[in-house]
Amino acid sequence: MASLEERIKAFVRAQGVAVVGVAGPERLDGPPSLDLDYSMPGGRSIISMALPMHVGAIYDFLAKRSPAPHNLDQFLSYQRLQRIGQGLADFLVSLGYRARALPLSADYRRSPYVFSTRPAFSHRLGAIAAGIAAQGWSGNVMTREYGAAIYLGAVVTDAILASDPPLSPRYFLDSLCVKCKRCAAACPSRMFAADGEESILLNGELHQRGRRRSLYLCDIACFGIHSLSLNRTWTNWGRQWIEEWIDEEPDPRRKGRLIWSMLSTGLASGDATPRFDVLKRLCSRLWPEEIMEGVPEVSGLPQDETERYRILASFVSRMGIRGMDDYPIPMVCGHCALVCGPDTEESSRRYKTLIRSGLVVPGEGGRMVRVDTFEEARRIREANFQKVSLARKLSDAAATFYLWHWNYFGIEPRTMVQQLIYQRRLKQAGRTRGG
Repeated sequence: MASLEERIKAFVRAQGVAVVGVAGPERLDGPPSLDLDYSMPGGRSIISMALPMHVGAIYDFLAKRSPAPHNLDQFLSYQRLQRIGQGLADFLVSLGYRARALPLSADYRRSPYVFSTRPAFSHRLGAIAAGIAAQGWSGNVMTREYGAAIYLGAVVTDAILASDPPLSPRYFLDSLCVKCKRCAAACPSRMFAADGEESILLNGELHQRGRRRSLYLCDIACFGIHSLSLNRTWTNWGRQWIEEWIDEEPDPRRKGRLIWSMLSTGLASGDATPRFDVLKRLCSRLWPEEIMEGVPEVSGLPQDETERYRILASFVSRMGIRGMDDYPIPMVCGHCALVCGPDTEESSRRYKTLIRSGLVVPGEGGRMVRVDTFEEARRIREANFQKVSLARKLSDAAATFYLWHWNYFGIEPRTMVQQLIYQRRLKQAGRTRGG
């Protein structure tokens, strides 16, 4: 008779997910974000799953042909993973266990500082613990099959499962990343250092990744607050630039300045709240089938960009989100994962596609226009500057304040104590490893 672990994997693979692994209680010793009691009291094990991103949509996105296919791929894949996760949880319940499909993203622990964004459960660390992934230079986890261009999902259960063997902590760093590091070069705000490492302590082992200069730089790039590369030759799909960064690279040591740039420029767009809300709603709820009505697969998107935007805007609207009908593209970056393929040759092709893609800026009517030079991009931006009313800015700022504080504000002594203990252990492990 097949073991429970074999039955679980067979169930997941029958849904078309090839990459699945299991981590039992002994494989979940790490930061507070691996404490399963936070997500489901009594949780003992996890099942981690990875879906690949649509490669054709990645190239459309990086080449500046269209952001719509990749955004649609995210919409559909997040919901697919939630549907599979819920089905697996129901399957485990039918066998007499407790189980819960975990939110896929934007599920943070409460904190007095709401922008600390500490995950309730880290899908990346869960994937490492379950043996399906290891850290890459960017801190995104990589699978052997797909690199870092993946979507992750997980189910927690009170069943005590036998763990799959993990990959070694430096599985990709020493074989692929040391020769590549395109992820660091693909970040418009240069979040990753070109050299130097930092570590996470997991199950008594140090798992290294490239040193991050500041996580705020990631927020700034991925929310489209500063979309322009340092050499001014390409952008992501964001619509904003931080003027003082055009001529001078941001200093990550000036934390207060980074926060001010992020909030003042981000909220000036007037649509910061709905863009984040799209991600939160997609990743925390399995929507009924009627919400998906009229939404094609990626391969079925029409060629007309206006029609593509209309399809995405209609989907977003059916989720109850208003305020982004003109540009329903919440995911504008993520380059560090998108350029990371299963081998260095594919990563090099994706990176070259990005840096040769040119720049996109808002043109007439707010429609994104691709150009080849910084000078042309600046001219089009200035000619088509769309002023956001003070009322809309204030309304969006108030909505952002409410959304983040309603969902993430609070004091959690247990998490705070766990974090202090973990940091002490991490520091001690680093000293021991360093001799």
